[in-house]
Amino acid sequence: MQDLGVSAWKGRNFKTGALGRFLSMVESGQIPKGSYLLIESLDRLSREAVPDALTLFMAIINAGIVIVTLGEDRQIYSRDRLNGDWTKLIIGLAVMSRGHEESQTKSERISAVAKRKRELAREGKGHITSITPAWIDAKRIDANRYAFTLNDHVKTVRAIYEMATRGLGATVIARKLNADGIPAFKSKDGWYQSVIKALLTRPDVIGTFQPHRIIDSRRVPDGEPIANYFPAAVDKDVFLRVQARRSNPGKPGRKGNTFANLFTGLCHCAHCGGPMTMKMSRVKENENGRYLVCANYVRGHRCVDGNRHFRYQPLEVAILDHVNELNLAETLQSTRFDDAHRELDESIARLTLEREELRRREQRLAQVIEDSSEPPDAIVDLLKVRQSERHAVEGELRHQQGERQRRSIRHDSPMETCDHIGRLRALWEQADDIARYELRCETHAAIRELVSEISFDSRTYSAVIVVENGVTAYRVQDGRVSGYFRAFAA
Repeated sequence: MQDLGVSAWKGRNFKTGALGRFLSMVESGQIPKGSYLLIESLDRLSREAVPDALTLFMAIINAGIVIVTLGEDRQIYSRDRLNGDWTKLIIGLAVMSRGHEESQTKSERISAVAKRKRELAREGKGHITSITPAWIDAKRIDANRYAFTLNDHVKTVRAIYEMATRGLGATVIARKLNADGIPAFKSKDGWYQSVIKALLTRPDVIGTFQPHRIIDSRRVPDGEPIANYFPAAVDKDVFLRVQARRSNPGKPGRKGNTFANLFTGLCHCAHCGGPMTMKMSRVKENENGRYLVCANYVRGHRCVDGNRHFRYQPLEVAILDHVNELNLAETLQSTRFDDAHRELDESIARLTLEREELRRREQRLAQVIEDSSEPPDAIVDLLKVRQSERHAVEGELRHQQGERQRRSIRHDSPMETCDHIGRLRALWEQADDIARYELRCETHAAIRELVSEISFDSRTYSAVIVVENGVTAYRVQDGRVSGYFRAFAA
């Protein structure tokens, strides 16, 4: 067994290297007592702090193994020899101490260099690494600077984001890229849904870089992201629109070959609040054979009133025939709009400050742990609590930011969205199955910008379409609009 080039700093040779396997074999009896362990020097056995290095050293000696150093000191360490001449142990301790101090100094110097690189990068005076996303090439200028340029992959990135802005999901995008023969960045097996999902959330597409550092073998963010570090592959507005759409998705799951339900994720039972599920008639196999019924009623759970089956096709026609008439811009009062934005802005600012304070606390605790050879369990537990609190705050912050963006989109272009739905509808009626799926997928995303909920009442056999969180509502009965309500009508 060999441990060539495996670092003894932090005990990696013992935790993951051949030295750990060697000791396991000694304990199990596979390696007999009296065997020799050959090392270049004691600082190759361990470069941890002296108490830790001595503990490992004595564990090997007490297991009956003879340690031989082949370097300059050329010493033999065994239990019998140390009993006869304990001064050899003092020599060993000196070597261990020297090795730890050298590694500690080297670590501090590397950390200082890395910290200085990050500081220069934040000041716009340098770069941290030549490692770049697949759509960016790096050319070294000097020790701390690179010339970053966009390569041909940027066309694929922009195409992916363009499809995402139209409401296409990761699965559809991956399928389209593979069908068109667009090569993946690295994989020889084409595009995967997971790769598309990750790409649609990466801030480096707008040029933002997040530095990291290693703590306890984990990569953790180091400070705030650096804006304009890379050349942007897509516009920031496009990026934010994609984040807003993806933070307001439909109900996940397969939607068939033609995206059968345009209102996925919006349909609920008026009696139990549960979701509506689509059922197919055994008699009718065409579009007229699709029905929506309460999923809870179907499985006999929590709902006894949602027994009616609502024909889907007349509902879709009724909604799409009237969606172009919705002019939400007239119904939204400017004071209501401004107040909602102001509250969201205040909430986002508060959560941002709270996140930064939790990050600072995390960094202080992480530094204590890193500087301590045996950190108290209480400090480790407290770090986990702070990390959990930060994750919760970050989740709420993302939600508030997404809501702020969605409100802006809805306020700025409601008529644009309505017209867009009409154009898509005209296209899918003459498209093949693949194009029809994509067009209806895009329509689904556009509808979710306008419609908040569709509630199905089995008693009256009607559905209420709630638009813009209750600003406007339509009642559909027997395939036609039978009622209309506008909250802010004069």
